[in-house]
Amino acid sequence: MAPDMTEEKPRHASPLYVKLPESEYCIDYILVAEKNVVLAKESDDASKITPGTANTLKTIADFLDALPIILSNKISGEKLEESIVYSRHNIPVVSHETFKHLFTGGRAPLIYFSHGGVYVKVRGKKLKELREKMGLSRGELAWRIGVSNKAIVNYEEGESDVSLDVAWKLEKLFGDVIFEEVSTESLKEIFNEKIKAPDSEPRDAILRSVFIELRSYGFKNYVFSKVPFDAGVKFAREKINVKIAIKEESSSKDIMIASKVSEHTHTPLVVIANTLDEVGDEENLVVVKSKDPRKVRDAILNIFKREGQQVHFQ
Repeated sequence: MAPDMTEEKPRHASPLYVKLPESEYCIDYILVAEKNVVLAKESDDASKITPGTANTLKTIADFLDALPIILSNKISGEKLEESIVYSRHNIPVVSHETFKHLFTGGRAPLIYFSHGGVYVKVRGKKLKELREKMGLSRGELAWRIGVSNKAIVNYEEGESDVSLDVAWKLEKLFGDVIFEEVSTESLKEIFNEKIKAPDSEPRDAILRSVFIELRSYGFKNYVFSKVPFDAGVKFAREKINVKIAIKEESSSKDIMIASKVSEHTHTPLVVIANTLDEVGDEENLVVVKSKDPRKVRDAILNIFKREGQQVHFQ
């Protein structure tokens, strides 16, 4: 079921979304709202998501600088509570209603399950600002809400979040303005370190040759399965972040899907194909009509230079 984005007033511009063919990919929806990319996998029960599917989601999310999300209304047979973020293989799990809060109006604090407990994400700097405005020391605030001085330090420095009981006491003192809203940015903050792509090497000889050379210059390579792209390379250093997707020769339908995804996620696409007559001249798509790894490499470097980055290669 496609997410309904029409019922509430959007927080920003309406997100663009790509619906991928069912059962063909590990991603069901790719949503782009401003600079945020969300990859959604839908399941009738989140516990059915396997480690393999989770790792694939993490890999493509790492490549696209995206947030992977499992979209479900149940986990292990239990109904998900609204406005609470769950987790499956270190990927956030949300209900359809909670999912809408990521893109539409309506403020909701970020409440999530972690280590067997339920926590609320605190805006540490805001908590410190309001505490000091009220003339409370850390010790006085700790006494009022029944925690240690060290806990207050951790809350204000962003080292830990608060339990529901502590959140209720803090809200009575300061209001809900001290809590982080549920958003793609806040979810990334919690899950970013957990969403790391496992290393993998391509079986294809062309890609292996291309990757070996580009890695020596600082490119990171990715290999995908059940994703619109077959592989990808990314150069991320200081303020430079350029990602380029790769698709080997396949059906025109597959190429068109890959091209649509690359367009919406601002990811140039290199297609390795001897013939590709049915695909038009798309600005985001470069066709390499050769199996020569050097020509594939040159196409990638030309895109890199086109994006305004100057790197010297031998």
